[in-house]
Amino acid sequence: MTQTAEAVKPPIVDRDFAEKFLWAVDRPLEYSVYQMIHEWWSIAPEGAIEAYAAQLTSMEGASEFLPHRYLSDPFDIEDLGRQAEGTLGKAYHSFIVDNGLDANLLVNYKDAHAKLKDSSSKLDRLPDDLDYMSVRLSQIHDFAHTIAGFSPDPVGEIKMAAFHLAQLRYPYHSMRLAVVASHIAFVSPAFMEAAYDAMSIGWLMGRSAKNLHFTRWEDELETPLEDIRARLNIDRSIDRNYSAA
Repeated sequence: MTQTAEAVKPPIVDRDFAEKFLWAVDRPLEYSVYQMIHEWWSIAPEGAIEAYAAQLTSMEGASEFLPHRYLSDPFDIEDLGRQAEGTLGKAYHSFIVDNGLDANLLVNYKDAHAKLKDSSSKLDRLPDDLDYMSVRLSQIHDFAHTIAGFSPDPVGEIKMAAFHLAQLRYPYHSMRLAVVASHIAFVSPAFMEAAYDAMSIGWLMGRSAKNLHFTRWEDELETPLEDIRARLNIDRSIDRNYSAA
């Protein structure tokens, strides 16, 4: 007689949370990973939290950057537009304006995060470094898009998530890619080629580049973008060649 999985060992992944994960797998745009990760911290296996925290602090540049807890102030989009052509600031301005984005939406995520912490116990088990990085990651997300050269459409966002995961090993990006892979497997296999190509491009570019997560990009708006890419070894040919293959 074959035993059921429940009879062999107790579950590790909380089964109520697993149901929420499946909501995201069903319709990723209706139940986002941003919502899901807030639910996960309170029920996550302690070993998983410890492992994520250890990986974060072991990253190149983390020990110098994390203790300062730097968070940026909102941008003046017109000031960004006055930066010289070819600079990070000008490229960032173009990324925001050309794609119809809000320059301060992710910068101001720190306020929403603070309100969540004040109003709920969901984040009580979140280690301090991971707590800080969850806010800082939102602030540099569009800088990372600009530096890596990824568009903010669904394929570009998958590339960006894989790039982040390759460099930082943060749980949000693990979950983001897990949701994408599961949605393809069980709901939309037609998206398989585009999504897995995007994951491969982002992962390979992130692995080959120096870590960009522990730099105050707000202080480098006047730096030429190509100089930054050269400094970080951002290899845009991976994207171009893979996409053309």
